Amino acid sequence: MAPLAPRHLFVGGRLSSALALAALLSPALQGCAACQTENNIVDKEPGDEEEDVQPDPVPPFTNDWGLWLSAGVMSDGSPALSYYDATAKGTGFALGTVNADGTVAWTHEQPDGYPDADGLDPGDRGKYTSLAVAANDEVWISYRDNQNKTLRYARRDTAGAWTNGVADPCAGPTPDCGLFSSIALDSSGNPVIAHYDAVGKHLRIARWNGSAFSAVVADEGVAPEGVEGAVADVGQFPRIRILNGVEYISYYDVANGDLKLATGASGAYTVETVDAEGDVGAWSDLQIVDGVIHISYHDVGNEDLKYASGAPGGFVAEVVDNGQTVGADTALVVNSGAPQILYHDGRNNDLRRAYKSAELWQSDRVTGEQGALGFHNEVISAGGQLWAASYNYTDRALWFSTLN
Repeated sequence: MAPLAPRHLFVGGRLSSALALAALLSPALQGCAACQTENNIVDKEPGDEEEDVQPDPVPPFTNDWGLWLSAGVMSDGSPALSYYDATAKGTGFALGTVNADGTVAWTHEQPDGYPDADGLDPGDRGKYTSLAVAANDEVWISYRDNQNKTLRYARRDTAGAWTNGVADPCAGPTPDCGLFSSIALDSSGNPVIAHYDAVGKHLRIARWNGSAFSAVVADEGVAPEGVEGAVADVGQFPRIRILNGVEYISYYDVANGDLKLATGASGAYTVETVDAEGDVGAWSDLQIVDGVIHISYHDVGNEDLKYASGAPGGFVAEVVDNGQTVGADTALVVNSGAPQILYHDGRNNDLRRAYKSAELWQSDRVTGEQGALGFHNEVISAGGQLWAASYNYTDRALWFSTLN
């Protein structure tokens, strides 16, 4: 059994604590307690003993599989997952079959990063995976080439065969991009990928035209005013959705400590600030339901979980959970207009869920008693059932279960 992941340090390439993120990325920016109100904060005492909402299943994967995971659903309702295989340093893909007793049987495939038939190892590929499934069950995965520090893609055709390549080489002799990639499919089934360029410190978009990818800068950002030596730094933790031909991308403006939203298509975006109260916007997730944009995200300065809803030009933001060191790695689902948010409890290394009841936010622990969970969270609806996925940092395995 691997030792428990230390808090307030980098774990699995993401920061396990907002405190560490604030210290490393934006030391001059402070949180804002004024944005919290008594009627929208979860009322709980830190350290309360809780029972897990979900039973702890046997981890479905054996090797160190599950970092940077992403989830989707095939046309028959079967769950599909992409993840980083830390054992082989490759991009893994798992296709699940839900059994009558609720357990899931998995088959595993190797889209990229594994030795070929001649034993040639292409290198370390597969961090920051994001997965999208087309209506015809074609699968696309975006991820980072950690050796060349570029954005790559893998494509699974309807016959189950994989091809892969470079989606964005990025600029300059020493690129460093492909971070926090997020993929979505347009109305033609073509992938659009949002990712962070650590050299240019901006948000990039790579777009498939049917035969190849091309890329543009979606937001270059602006340096904060009145801060000597400050530079623009925008585009971390992007999440992209496409609806009716419009691309929606939520992301974190590190330099200014803001949650931002870009809307548009074909590289022409309108950018707005959704929340600027303190240092907010990391680990966002985004859903669009019945014309309403829902965004879950992390308040870095206060180490809280936040949620914003509305439409371009008008959002209402609220604090969901103001416990100690909570709100990273958010995963959002909206059913009948009601949001549910999975997120990391960094104080207890648990996976938690927040939901609204009678217009008030409630919170419970989904799982975590058996180890350090709540990392790289995902939630999907498959076969009429909500499923949650998370990485268990103690067992170094992927946890996957129904979410009641």
